[in-house]
Amino acid sequence: MDIFYQALPEMIATLIGVVVGGVGALYINRKQEQSTKKKRAKIILHNIFAELEDNFIAMRKAKPAYEDTPFGKSFYIKTIAWQTATTGGDLPDIIGFELADTIENQYSILQNLGYYVDLMTQLWFAPDSIEGKKDMREGFRRHIINGLQEAINYHPHVIQKITDSRKTHRH
Repeated sequence: MDIFYQALPEMIATLIGVVVGGVGALYINRKQEQSTKKKRAKIILHNIFAELEDNFIAMRKAKPAYEDTPFGKSFYIKTIAWQTATTGGDLPDIIGFELADTIENQYSILQNLGYYVDLMTQLWFAPDSIEGKKDMREGFRRHIINGLQEAINYHPHVIQKITDSRKTHRH
């Protein structure tokens, strides 16, 4: 029994050391994960911001052609940064649910717009003998103008949300 009482302080010290070491390791691991998450958020938001700005410029250039002509102008909607950001399925965990939803809304508008631009482009190459071609072209044109207006109007809101979020991910 004497040996037990003599070893007890060492056992307690060992247990405390193991617990403190374990908690310390968990704390360090969590800090590393948070740091990695912040770095990923910074990169993702930088890429999405740049892509949305490029899309905005392309839309602003194309819009007058759709307003002033019956056939418009083909342009490309970039979505690579968004597709890359959403591949892992953890984007809301990285940048926040509200921001991910805001950005997703803009990309939804852009994808819909891209769909109609693609249809309009395909219609350009279709024979003139297709019945209702003029009406189809006008319908696509209206969808494109509405989509352009919606995306252009929503753009400042999305950019502001990204800018605000980027400020919080800098620290």
